[in-house]
Amino acid sequence: MPSEGVVVHDVKVPSNNVEEIMVSFTTVSGDHIPPVRGKPTALPTDHFPSVKTVQLVIAFMRTTDHKSPNHVTISIVACGPGRTTHITEGKMLCTL
Repeated sequence: MPSEGVVVHDVKVPSNNVEEIMVSFTTVSGDHIPPVRGKPTALPTDHFPSVKTVQLVIAFMRTTDHKSPNHVTISIVACGPGRTTHITEGKMLCTL
């Protein structure tokens, strides 16, 4: 994540056997937001922080077969600062 932080809008972790995940957030100021826990493809996003975060930790809480997570994909939707390009135009005066 950029050092300026991002606002996370959604996290999905589809897999073959993950039943429950927990997502923890750390804000730009270093505060730890209460974790969001739920189904890996349907987390309650209304509990996500509306402030910029610099760290996101996904913990696998439970699998359907009590084995390690299998065939996991992670999708994070977030908005961060855009890049700005400045172009300066001007005239140069040359004296000969």
